[in-house]
Amino acid sequence: MHFDAITYSLLKNVKLRNVAPLCTIETDDWTGSQSGEVLFTGDGTTVDFSGKVDLPPVNPLNSFTLHYTIGGVSYDTTADSNGNITGTHITSGTINQDGTYEIHFDTAPDNGTDVTADYDYGIAPANLENVLDPNNPNPSGWGWKTTTGAGNHGFLIITLPQKGVYLLGGRIETLLVSGTASNENMTWQIFDPILNTYLGITSSDIWVGISSRSEVLNPLFVTQSIEKVRLQFYSPDAREAKFRIWELNVFRIA
Repeated sequence: MHFDAITYSLLKNVKLRNVAPLCTIETDDWTGSQSGEVLFTGDGTTVDFSGKVDLPPVNPLNSFTLHYTIGGVSYDTTADSNGNITGTHITSGTINQDGTYEIHFDTAPDNGTDVTADYDYGIAPANLENVLDPNNPNPSGWGWKTTTGAGNHGFLIITLPQKGVYLLGGRIETLLVSGTASNENMTWQIFDPILNTYLGITSSDIWVGISSRSEVLNPLFVTQSIEKVRLQFYSPDAREAKFRIWELNVFRIA
């Protein structure tokens, strides 16, 4: 873990103990649900359609439900766990985790009718126990989510083993799937038990581009009264991006 000069001067004579394995870690706000998204509009002639949903990744695949109208009759069908789409007047169809789909009908959807979909989206980072073990070099799984504008990709919530003075830090890997390459704002927040809310304390601007990149977070000092902190992944604009955590360090000072 890296420290700036001021932090180093404060801690150079303090023996730090990494208590990360004693912490618990959770995720929040990495997933959501989409309802009534218009995939395409029938023209009474076209029977083959392909495209990509607005909020990839689709997760799980069997959350994807298609709504369409043929011959004045409304139909609904839900994909199976492998993303296969079958149903009345559908000769074949697939929905993939990355949000791409292909749907082929034997009869064209009615002219002027919207073919819509409902689905769940987003994947939270998995295997987070890896990043709390200083002896385990393996990262978490990728967290993956699309924002439609400025907003959260998600949070990591860390519960400390007990009240005390701590120094937290970590290393994050990023990857842009689609959108504009720019910084992601990652903010350490502490939970204030009196106000019953999280307060932002220190942040890092982490680059998110088309090539994966690993960067160190700015450290966070935690004082005696705090038992819970969280790390916010905030995008300044619309983007589809992936994040995984290589390490989270929680040093007990006192």
